[in-house]
Order: sequence, then C-alpha cells, then structure tokens
Amino acid sequence: MFPKSRFVPNEQFCILAREFAMQVTLTNSFIVNQPIDRAWAFVSDPRQVASCMPGAEILEVVDEKTYRGAMKLKLGPFSAQFQGEIVIERLDVATHEIRMVGRGKDKGGTGNATMTISGKLIEQPGGGTQMASQSDLVISGKMAQFGARMIEDVSKSMFAKFTDAMTARLAAEPADKPADAPPKADAIRVTEVLWAVGKQVLGRMLGKGGRGEPRS
Repeated sequence: MFPKSRFVPNEQFCILAREFAMQVTLTNSFIVNQPIDRAWAFVSDPRQVASCMPGAEILEVVDEKTYRGAMKLKLGPFSAQFQGEIVIERLDVATHEIRMVGRGKDKGGTGNATMTISGKLIEQPGGGTQMASQSDLVISGKMAQFGARMIEDVSKSMFAKFTDAMTARLAAEPADKPADAPPKADAIRVTEVLWAVGKQVLGRMLGKGGRGEPRS
C-alpha cells in the first residue's frame, strides 16, 4: 500500500507553477495615415495608448513619466487582474523614440509580468507615419504555462486590435482635440482571441501536405 505522502506532489506542482517563468520578444510595425507629430503625441501618452488596449486602464498619474494602471484578462475559468506601474524611461522628441517599462502583479497571486517596450516613429514620404516597436515580455505563474508560441500568437492578435482602435481614433478625432479620459476597460476575452489563433494553427497543420492525417 502506498503511503499517504504520495499525494503531496499536487502541492509541489502548485509551487512550481508559481515559480515558472518565460520570456518572449515581439516585434511589430504598422503605418498610420497621420503626420508624425500627431502620432507622436498619441503614443507618448500612456493614457491614450491604454484607451485603445482592451482590458487596460490607467488608474493614477504619479508624475509626467510614471503611471499606475491595471490590466484585466479572462481565459475560460481562469481570470487575472494585474496591477502595477508604468515608467517612461526614455522620451526623445527629436528622434521620436520612446522606451517604457511596465511591471505588474496579479491581485489573485497567479503570477507576475514585466514588459519593456521600445518604439520609434518614422515619417513616410506620403505624409503617414510608420510605427516600429519591440516588446520584451517576461511572465511567471499560471500564464507562463500556455507556452511561448501561444503567448506570441495571442499577443499578435491583441496588437492587431490595438492598431485598429488607434487608427480609427486618430482618424475620427480632430488634431487639436484635447485628450479624453480613458474609458473604463472591459476584461480581455482571451477565449475569442484563442479561437482565432486556433484556426490559424489548424490552417498551418492542414497546409503541410496531409501530414496531420492518421497513419494506417
């Protein structure tokens, strides 16, 4: 008969889940049909950026370079609400370069996240602006268990939603309109994003010449 201590690994697994961490690097680039000065005024204001990011909310402006905020996530029965601080470490108006660091901890104790975002705006010949960015994300806890590939695919889908919202907002608002207070954010329904990602993954599998068919 096995001793009762055989059931202890469940507790050990929970401890390992909290300590597990991974790092993902994401690069993105897109063009908006706006002058570079207008685009810069938008991306250099975390309040404006957060207003276009589903689930994100700026809670407090500490000073001109420090903000406190929150990010809500929901994945089926799993939900998390990260709260933390965003610090603008570099803001170069001449070169239109910015670097921000965000650090957050889930209120429920499911994990931590740190993201460093470096961005640069490049004026285009036709009057538009290219926005190029690199994000280095380090996460720990339950979310890290989804794997780097899944987190990367979900992040790309979320970034696409952000760019659509930002492009629409810049096009709809007059250039001289003052910044509005960010609207209250709803939780990111990651299940919807995962469904879209799942279809992409399935498409890649089916596009491999039938490799996914069962063997006889």
